[in-house]
Amino acid sequence: MGAFIQSLASRGAEGAMIRRNVGWLIGDRVFRLVVGLGVNVWMVRYLGADTLGLLSFSQSVVAVLAILSQLGLETIVVRDLVRRPDEADSILGTALGMRLAGAALTLALSLAAMTALRPGESGPRLLALIFAGATFFQSLDVIEYWFQSRSLVAPFVAARATAFVAISIAKVVALLSGASLQTLALLIAGEFACAALALLIGYRLHGVSPASWRFEPKRALGLLRDSWPLILNSVAILVSMRADQTILTTLRGDHENGIYAAAQRLTEIIYFVPVAMMAAANPTLLRSYQRDGEEYGRRLGRVFSLLFWGAIVIAIGVSALSGWIVMRLFGPGFRAAGPVLAIQVWSAPALFLGVAQTNWFVARGRQRALMLRSVVGAVTSLIANLWLVPPLGARGAAIAMVISQTAAHVLTNLAFPSTRALFRLQWRAVVPTPIR
Repeated sequence: MGAFIQSLASRGAEGAMIRRNVGWLIGDRVFRLVVGLGVNVWMVRYLGADTLGLLSFSQSVVAVLAILSQLGLETIVVRDLVRRPDEADSILGTALGMRLAGAALTLALSLAAMTALRPGESGPRLLALIFAGATFFQSLDVIEYWFQSRSLVAPFVAARATAFVAISIAKVVALLSGASLQTLALLIAGEFACAALALLIGYRLHGVSPASWRFEPKRALGLLRDSWPLILNSVAILVSMRADQTILTTLRGDHENGIYAAAQRLTEIIYFVPVAMMAAANPTLLRSYQRDGEEYGRRLGRVFSLLFWGAIVIAIGVSALSGWIVMRLFGPGFRAAGPVLAIQVWSAPALFLGVAQTNWFVARGRQRALMLRSVVGAVTSLIANLWLVPPLGARGAAIAMVISQTAAHVLTNLAFPSTRALFRLQWRAVVPTPIR
């Protein structure tokens, strides 16, 4: 990963190709934010707090269990395709078989979980069936791995963008015609089906076919052996991100979760800021690390400072205008989401630092240490939500989010001797005085 990021700044053909690919990915993200915001705001207003809460709860339950359908295979499969391109049929066929088996397990567990959490209610089970069923189509993401291994970003970005535009148009039509919640859920899941079809077409246009793929049990065991740390990391990340809505719905009901989900959809928009900034800063930072450790520390410290204080400015602005923002976008039915948004947005300073600190770990070849931070975030999120949600509802979940992000991305660095130098860099970004 470090070599890949350093290549961004090179002047040769490889650097130009990587910059072009990054441009496709960032452009796709910006396009989705602009178009998706309008459609999502409309959908939130259309559904109302109760129905939005049920929809978000169902998505959260399935999302956590869907890790079983993904199996952390992306990085491992891309690696194997790069190393052994002549074995692509075996690698892709085995990965597809594993993901289909994981999708079947996800479907069974999702229905069981929803039955246990919402006994006697057929609506939540139907939503779980729809969203879990989409994981079968997501299994064809293995085609994307093939494109990635050949540094062909444009085909799979175009495939996903095509599906996104088609489903966005379908959502608008559905909203205009007064569609049911189940219809909207089918459209959300349908985006994965459309993307799978588009990926398949793109794969065939490159002169290859899935008809030659084959499943090999021995290879499957090898892939699983290599991917289990990534599975644990993904589980930890998803738990830290989705536990709040699951606990909130279970303890306080759909309406309270709908209020929280509406605020969270706005908070998530700002997460793109540190990702885009680090995409630009990573090459320079990594070259600095190779030349001079002190220079690297100074530069990374400046990045920490810029991101932290930028997040503070955003948090102050959003907090001050949270009520107005919610009322203008979602209407009076979501008035209670204003205070939730005002709290939630204060997770941004820690989260921005967390995105930036990834460079520190990559520069030292310690990517696995990032998994510990994901686990800390997940455990803290579970404990804080179980403590704060019963008395405070959506506001308690928002406070838990701030606590878990701070614990994962800042306090964990203080707790371990191996990362206290990183904590000192973060501290100086906040308080420009030395800490010993």
